Amino acid sequence: MNTKLDNITTQYRKFNENQALTEGQLNEFIDYFEDQDRLSRTRLSGVGVVCGFKSAYSDFIFQPALVKKESKPGDLDLDFNTIGITQGVGVTTDGDLITLRKQGNNPSEVGIDFNSNSYKYYRDYTDKVRYEHFCIAGKQIPLLELITQAEYDQLKNQGANVADFKHTQEITNVYDKIVILYLESYSNEESPCEDADCDNTGAEQVSNLKVLLADSQAVSDLMAKGDAKDTIYKLHNAYEELFDHLPKIEAKRVILDPEVTEAQELKKRFQTAISAVAELSDGFNAIADTFKVSMNLGGQTLFDKLNSLLSFTGQGVDDYQYRYDLLKDLIDTYNEIKGLILHLDAECCPGIASFPKHLLLGPVGAKLELGDHTRFRHGFYNSPVTTTEDENYERVIMLANRFVQKINGFQSYVGAIKITPSNMYVRLGDKAIPYYYDVNKPLLAQWNFEKTKTDRETYNLSYHTTNLAGEDFVQNPLNYNIDNNDFYRIEGHLGLPYKTALQNINDLKTKYGLAFDVIALVLQKGEKPDAEVPVKEKTVSIDDLRKQLVTISSDISNQKGNSQNTLLNISKLDEKLRLLNQAEFSKETTSDGITVVKQDPKKGDVVSELLSEFLERKSGLEHVAGVEPGGTFVLIYDSETKNQVLADFSLPYLCCSKKDPVSLILPATALCQKDAPIAMTIVPVNGEVKAFVNNTQIPAITQSGGQSFFDPSLVNATYLGQKITFTVNDDPVDVQLIVYEQPVASVVTGAVTYGADTSDPNATVDFHVSVTGNNTGLTYTFNFGDGTPLLTLTTLPGNGIVQHTYALIAGKEDTFNPTLTVTNKNGCSINLAVAPLTITGQMTVVCLDGMRVVIQYRHGIDDYHECNDASFNLLGNQHLITGSTPPPPDPRGLRKGNVHLSNTNGDQDRHNIFPGTNSLSRYNEIVITTDEAVQLAAGASDGFVTFSLECALVGGYCHTGVAYTQLFLANDPTPIYSGYPIGNFLEINPCTGEKR
Repeated sequence: MNTKLDNITTQYRKFNENQALTEGQLNEFIDYFEDQDRLSRTRLSGVGVVCGFKSAYSDFIFQPALVKKESKPGDLDLDFNTIGITQGVGVTTDGDLITLRKQGNNPSEVGIDFNSNSYKYYRDYTDKVRYEHFCIAGKQIPLLELITQAEYDQLKNQGANVADFKHTQEITNVYDKIVILYLESYSNEESPCEDADCDNTGAEQVSNLKVLLADSQAVSDLMAKGDAKDTIYKLHNAYEELFDHLPKIEAKRVILDPEVTEAQELKKRFQTAISAVAELSDGFNAIADTFKVSMNLGGQTLFDKLNSLLSFTGQGVDDYQYRYDLLKDLIDTYNEIKGLILHLDAECCPGIASFPKHLLLGPVGAKLELGDHTRFRHGFYNSPVTTTEDENYERVIMLANRFVQKINGFQSYVGAIKITPSNMYVRLGDKAIPYYYDVNKPLLAQWNFEKTKTDRETYNLSYHTTNLAGEDFVQNPLNYNIDNNDFYRIEGHLGLPYKTALQNINDLKTKYGLAFDVIALVLQKGEKPDAEVPVKEKTVSIDDLRKQLVTISSDISNQKGNSQNTLLNISKLDEKLRLLNQAEFSKETTSDGITVVKQDPKKGDVVSELLSEFLERKSGLEHVAGVEPGGTFVLIYDSETKNQVLADFSLPYLCCSKKDPVSLILPATALCQKDAPIAMTIVPVNGEVKAFVNNTQIPAITQSGGQSFFDPSLVNATYLGQKITFTVNDDPVDVQLIVYEQPVASVVTGAVTYGADTSDPNATVDFHVSVTGNNTGLTYTFNFGDGTPLLTLTTLPGNGIVQHTYALIAGKEDTFNPTLTVTNKNGCSINLAVAPLTITGQMTVVCLDGMRVVIQYRHGIDDYHECNDASFNLLGNQHLITGSTPPPPDPRGLRKGNVHLSNTNGDQDRHNIFPGTNSLSRYNEIVITTDEAVQLAAGASDGFVTFSLECALVGGYCHTGVAYTQLFLANDPTPIYSGYPIGNFLEINPCTGEKR
């Protein structure tokens, strides 16, 4: 095998002018730059399969979809029963760049610009250079060489034995075969120079790419006991197998419900949430074995250690919450490690001997689905210069060590209440270190990778500050900017009397100006120590009180016992002192100058609510060991006699007890039934609103996007006009609302009537209005859609018909969109859209019927109207108008028209004296019939009719002058037109006389 990077050429010679070069100098020059190129590839980019190299077998039985399917970009183009491999690229650990090839015309040239190769044949393969990665104890494993049709034809032409080749369909268990790309590299011996010039000869460097198949078991054996070790694949495959082996673990929540009414049940809820201990032990043991992490657990196994830490047996009342928190921390760390395991594909200096001349592509037909682990396929192992995943290995080791440190560093600690800024939705290492760990230097070094990497591990925040940095912003972080913190860890309160804890937390909240609330919830009601009882049943001894004070003072000064016991004694003393508020004191004591002042009842006890009652109103209590800004921190205790804090939970919003004030604001006091829903302003913002009519709840409240709305359309008709009252969180509020009925009406159009005056195009339309139910106090507002002022009526005509006259243009069609608004006395209205109303102005047929058209040449009055013989047809809208009195026929057959203007003294002459003169007038009059009027009106455009004269003299000459024309409406002596139409052409509206 001709590997290149086993020995690196580190120098080469510069050539001088006219220098005679030896083969050593030339080879030294080539080797130097080739070595640098290979080193750049493997050390600065990476090794392994970069992309592509997807294989498939077109087996019609198992993969029929691959055979002759419609191809898409990137698909394999396969013939039946062939093995296909897509083009790809990879880098061996010896720096060889491998891609599929096709033989070119020149034996030393190949082509690479193609999508895939299809392999139809195979033969047994024996490696002539005895590549160690294919050998076990010096013996090569069975290998098959895949051959394309083109390669087969070339080998056959070169004299290869055809019997050595078989079709790929004869391969047994093809899907159990592993595809291997092998770069067969060797140097041919230099043959003796036979030419006269031997300068061009030299040892040929052969680099043949072979596509091989091997049984998966044989490859597995190679990995385990082969003559050469692929350390890179084995390591990263171990990561993949580790990830697949690791169990999926998540911490269970502590869920509270109204059934939690005593301390033992609360403890049981935490105990039930402790789960997956065996899985966690199994998973972390596998991680520790893979990454060689030392676990010194004092002689215990991890499983035993976890069981002892997470068991509640024999633990104190104030301890189980912290043990549950420990489990959550361990699971968070475990999952963070697991999430990094598949992101370790980085190699700083990949071993040259791992896969120097080959690449594993996985089984034939491997799907290579995103996220799947493909056995016996090299991934791409990046150089650290191209990725940040090289740090992930260090993170894994640090997290694993942190896991061990947390187990060994867990402690049951008792101390003062303290609030530490932290973060909620981040990795554990970015949070403040909890109260229940021994915050020593080893734990600090493993807590936060970024801080440890920059030598700032002491700048983590924690309850315990002894080993932290001395700067005040680390020792007292609440005095400084906390913009980047979204959580407050609250610690030290478990086991304290709840009133003491409440007071201390509120004092810290006030001192540092923190935005959250604190409440206390009790598991069970019992007799309060300060309840009203007869004095004779309780004895308050001044001597006993003084002795208790002395004992407490002694404990503090001598630091005897723990602080929680001292605080508990103070709490009991406080309860006894409160009894004095109920005692009667003798007035005689005033003569001795002693005045007894009782406690102001307004400054009385904290009012606690039962947890069970609280959970009936609220949900969402989560144990997170603190509270978010703007949230509510909840302390839980057993009873007034057993008043130590047992556990803490929180809500992500400011919350109130049942006694806290509630309010409701509405934007209106009256609504109509069809109005849109109105938004309601509620205090508290998450309060539950209910609506009632006469103490009967009505379903008119809706929710959308976290906002409450009142929807008047959901109010039953029975409750319309009645007062609606409301409650918030079941407490009444002083808000009332009335929803009024919407009027119910309809409107349709009726008859359309035209006037008796045929010259008036206007039309009157009937609107029929009907009202359902009570019509008292209704107002009707009409918008007739024609621009006229609105019509408002307070009553309707008896028949319910309202008329309106539309101003129209004769013969022109108009469309109107009238509306009616009906409003009742409460201001509720309904808008009714009338169906679109289409009306045409009184048709021109009325004006045209009986119209007289008078056409004449007036001799002596109009110039150029001497005419010997003329015959015309009168046309209306291109249709011949005959009239009711057509002229007699011309026996000569020369005149065909119905208008004759001639002086031939023939039977068609019409000699008339023009009125008021002695002038002759060749006078013609045509009276339009009803049928002709209908025909003319049908062709009228916007009420206009076109009149014209057309020559009707057969074979003769028609006078082209303009005749004097008059138009008279039927029985009307006054013409609507008198004049000379230009070119005997007139366009006129016969109803209005308007011309255009």
